Amino acid sequence: MAGIIAVIFTNWAKISGGGTEETQALQFGAEQAINLKSLYLAGIMISALGVLDDITTAQSAVVEQLKKANSKLNLKELYTRSLEVGREHIASLVNTLAFAYVGSSLPLLLAFSYNNFQPWWLTLNTEILTQEIVMILVGSMALVLSVPISSFLAAKAFASKEFTEQELSQNHHHSH
Repeated sequence: MAGIIAVIFTNWAKISGGGTEETQALQFGAEQAINLKSLYLAGIMISALGVLDDITTAQSAVVEQLKKANSKLNLKELYTRSLEVGREHIASLVNTLAFAYVGSSLPLLLAFSYNNFQPWWLTLNTEILTQEIVMILVGSMALVLSVPISSFLAAKAFASKEFTEQELSQNHHHSH
């Protein structure tokens, strides 16, 4: 899902993947040609995986705990209730994701803010800044879409599950 969104946005924004000095040095220093666009897309996927892993695991745990708390909940009720919790997860993690991307790009943002030689609209159209914006958008969209999808899959898996007494007595602990 994140990969499809990344490809769509990368093509739409006409990103080549060569917007940084590092990627250009990699391209010129390599013995073989490197597909910088694919490298950029792989970077997006890797950066999104951590937050997607966290949110999907949390949503599945929410559904399981809801079912353990009330064994009569059906698929629709499990899904609806888990989405209520999921909205809170989304709000928290989208902020975390944005801060992480901005924090890692802070030197770039400072460099642009001190650049008095070119107008702001030209700065906004640089590939390196576009790459950062696309990365934030793709990560956020994948995060927002992952909550209803993971909630539905977990609700489908747990809707007909009958828990044993031992499973019901085990406490779930989620830590970051």
